[in-house]
Amino acid sequence: MAAKRFALLSLALAAGVAAASDDWSSLAPAEKRALAPLSGQWRQLDDGERQKWRGVVDRFDKLTPDEQSRVQGRMRNWSSLSPSDRARALEQYRALRTIPPERREALHDKWQEYQQLSPEERAKARKKAKQKKDRP
Repeated sequence: MAAKRFALLSLALAAGVAAASDDWSSLAPAEKRALAPLSGQWRQLDDGERQKWRGVVDRFDKLTPDEQSRVQGRMRNWSSLSPSDRARALEQYRALRTIPPERREALHDKWQEYQQLSPEERAKARKKAKQKKDRP
C-alpha cells in the first residue's frame, strides 16, 4: 500500500515538474525575448506547438533585426488566430507544400500582385473570386 502511494506521489510530482517546465516563467531569458509575442497564450499552446516555437529561438539570434521583427510579427498574427483559424491555416500550408514549385511560384507572384492593389481593388477582387467560387 505504501509503495502504491509512493508511486502515485512520484507520478504526480513528475507531472507537476513537466507542467512547470512548460510554464512561461521557466523559459530562459533569450527564449522569453524571442517568444515575447506568445507570452499571453503560452499556457494554451499544446506541447507540440511550444516545441515548434522553442525551435525558432535557436535561429532567432542569428537573424537580422528586421528578420526578427518579421518573425515576431508572424507570431503575433498566429497567436491572434482562433484555434479553428489556426487549423485552417495549417491545412492550407500543407496543401501548398504539395503543389509543384513552378505553380507555387506563380501563386506567389499573384499574391504579390494582389498585395499591390488598393483596398477598394482588393475588395472587388475578393467579391469577384467569391462569385466565381459560388457558381455551380
